Amino acid sequence: MRAVPMAEPARTLPVGRVITAREPGSVIARALAETARLTDVSAALDRLPEDPGRQ
Repeated sequence: MRAVPMAEPARTLPVGRVITAREPGSVIARALAETARLTDVSAALDRLPEDPGRQ
């Protein structure tokens, strides 16, 4: 995975997900929800190394 920093303008946008309430639920939707619960995406992206070619 590679993160590309966006310097200007600084913007944040909320991200959401919608999962249907019917059973059985989608395997992919359940896996995404579980991953989102267990992962601190912001911290993971902060740990990515800087691009050596970037100045």
